[in-house]
Amino acid sequence: MAEGYQKFLAFDWSDERWQTYLSGLYPQPSNEKLLKFKKKWYKKNIDHNFDDTYEPATYTSSASTSSPGNSGGSGKSTSPMSPFPGGPYADGSRWASMGSKATICFVAYAAALTMAVGAVAGAFPPYQSLIVLVSAFVLEILAKYGLKFNTQYVQAVLLDDVGVMPIMALTLLTPGLHPAVRTFALAPPVLTALLTFSQICKAHTRLPPSVRDFFSPLAETSARYRIMQIRAHLEVALGFVLVVAVFMVKAAPISGLFFWNFMMMRYMMSPWTQSSFRAIDNAISPVATKIPVVRNGYAALKRSLYGFVDPESKRAGRLCSIL
Repeated sequence: MAEGYQKFLAFDWSDERWQTYLSGLYPQPSNEKLLKFKKKWYKKNIDHNFDDTYEPATYTSSASTSSPGNSGGSGKSTSPMSPFPGGPYADGSRWASMGSKATICFVAYAAALTMAVGAVAGAFPPYQSLIVLVSAFVLEILAKYGLKFNTQYVQAVLLDDVGVMPIMALTLLTPGLHPAVRTFALAPPVLTALLTFSQICKAHTRLPPSVRDFFSPLAETSARYRIMQIRAHLEVALGFVLVVAVFMVKAAPISGLFFWNFMMMRYMMSPWTQSSFRAIDNAISPVATKIPVVRNGYAALKRSLYGFVDPESKRAGRLCSIL
């Protein structure tokens, strides 16, 4: 069952059949219910033997927490199918068994979030806050996965919720970006840091109960999904802000270029990002389709833009081949 579920997770959800089915659902399912729709559709259209009731086991403290390649740990080894447990489906329970690593990450995220709040208030430069956030993300990746140089390792890191955030943040550290735009750009990394911070607070038993009780509700699945959707909306909005900033000479063109290349990768990996673009399309389409010329132009524009993330397109073939 685990192998079948891995194939389900690896399925390309930009598939036109799924996108057509999804666009026909009314009302649009929430992110909490979207997984159930995906499972049923996948079983009906892709793999009739797929068990749509199967749920993967969560990562618990009984699993080994030693870094990859360390065979001296006394805990159980992870499955050969998934030597890097976690990813976007992790429930955060692994932080309970990471000991001092969890404490170090807690301190790093506390400092990063404090600096981000200070940057919004004008006490710190947003540039420095982004650097501290990137450092916290890298520290979490090293704490969870260690450091390896192989395809499987890179895949595991990129599928983790924080794995792509250093890439996004680095696109916003390019010179020439206006401080106001860079301050707005803090929002997606801050929300990502808050997601991890809340999971650490919930799982780390050595933290004061007041801190744990205050942040733990954000680690619940429903709360995480809502925050992830808000983050996706903000990332898309930031992309448009950067385009406007480029035309107003408030940002270097390379900043917008790098960020939208990141967003192409984000779209291919994140259902929340897809949902954000779908919401934009649902808002524009009713108006655009009323005017024949605009309707044809808008349809052509959508086809052209989708070519960048369509796995069968030559333009997308060179993008994120590691996935």
